[in-house]
Amino acid sequence: MGTANIIAMVAQPVHASYLCFEVGGILDTCRAQLGAAVNVIPYDQFSGTVKNGGTIAGDPSRLQFDSDGIVNFAQNFSLATLRNEDRKALLDKAVNTRQNVYFSRHANSASVISTIRGNYSKTSPASTPNLLEILSDIAQQQSMDLQEAYREDDRLGVVKATSSSFETTTTSTGRAQRIGKFYQESVARTFSQTSRIPAEPWEGADPYKDKPIWNSYYKKAAYTSVPSGTLPVQTTGVNYEMSNNDGTARATQSSTHVDYEYRTPFLEARARNLRAQISLRDQKFEFFMFGQTVPHLEQIFENELASLDSDVYQLQIALLRSFLTSPVPGIVTGIYKNPGDAVSAGEPVVRVEDNAVIHLVANLVHYGPIPVGATATVTTTLNGSAGGTTKLTGSVVAARGAGSGGRWEVIIKVDNLDSGGNFIVPLGYSFDAEYTVMTVV
Repeated sequence: MGTANIIAMVAQPVHASYLCFEVGGILDTCRAQLGAAVNVIPYDQFSGTVKNGGTIAGDPSRLQFDSDGIVNFAQNFSLATLRNEDRKALLDKAVNTRQNVYFSRHANSASVISTIRGNYSKTSPASTPNLLEILSDIAQQQSMDLQEAYREDDRLGVVKATSSSFETTTTSTGRAQRIGKFYQESVARTFSQTSRIPAEPWEGADPYKDKPIWNSYYKKAAYTSVPSGTLPVQTTGVNYEMSNNDGTARATQSSTHVDYEYRTPFLEARARNLRAQISLRDQKFEFFMFGQTVPHLEQIFENELASLDSDVYQLQIALLRSFLTSPVPGIVTGIYKNPGDAVSAGEPVVRVEDNAVIHLVANLVHYGPIPVGATATVTTTLNGSAGGTTKLTGSVVAARGAGSGGRWEVIIKVDNLDSGGNFIVPLGYSFDAEYTVMTVV
């Protein structure tokens, strides 16, 4: 350990990043400016903030980070963005779908779970699985009754012809009876000579009951003159009518149907029952499998919502990929793309370098070992003989012998900020060997 003679030494940033997008596209905005400090956010923090964002306060149905939420969050850290309207639309669709599912199933999950258990749990007497058991028994009993009836009627083989009969009886009885009685009596009335009375009775109803029929108001009546005296008239009559109607109709019809397609009703009934039993067995097995989930519905509902959130998170990440952020602190030292330019995945857009901590990459002569971790102090005049003396102290992070004569390639990590927070050595600065001395301890 001792003094080293500097041959060449250059200041390089410890952290330098050529920032690029994970996906290709068209550059939409570029906020980066040369020499400007960047807002640092590690990617795990960048994505984790969105993943753990949860729902809007007071509204558990709506996720906080829809497209607007992500844009408002990411623009605080982004140096550039790609065109991303398609990603925004897909994300908002997924967020809306998640909200609809929440309203339909999860907003009242306790009531929904209770209803499911009542309808599909075997412990509930009126549940669907129990009703299927009853239906299966009924179908079996129906088949047995049909088979017994076919046996009694000796219909166990092939039926080649079928017959049917139709009989109808119609009875009709009617009676009509009409009885009428007519009675009229007139009393004598004295008329003066040349009095006029109607020659014929008045036809039609009299709308004026309080006026005599011979009143001159009735213009249709024909009048005649009679001599003075009395006209006695008396009429009495009885009319009786009666009719009876009785009828009876009877019809009998029979038919026999013969076809070339014969039937086996006994076997057909058995086949129907077997198909019904197979169908019921499939349904019972389906509900049996569903019944395995009934005790765990609370966890299933929770997992379902978490799965929806994971699907949304994938689209949130896809939108985040259109924002360019820096994972390391530093300043912008290079801009390679402008808005409107095409950008390929992995193509550098912005360079960020950290001036706060630098590496002094030196080629020097030192007789004796230089271990990693040794302390190195560099004393130099940055502006030649006219400048003031600057001292940098750091740790040797790499040392490699470079042949005979005590040649070494050494990298020293040093802080590059003075007490006022200003940078001491600019990046890429080449130290003047004549005015630079290094000691290694």
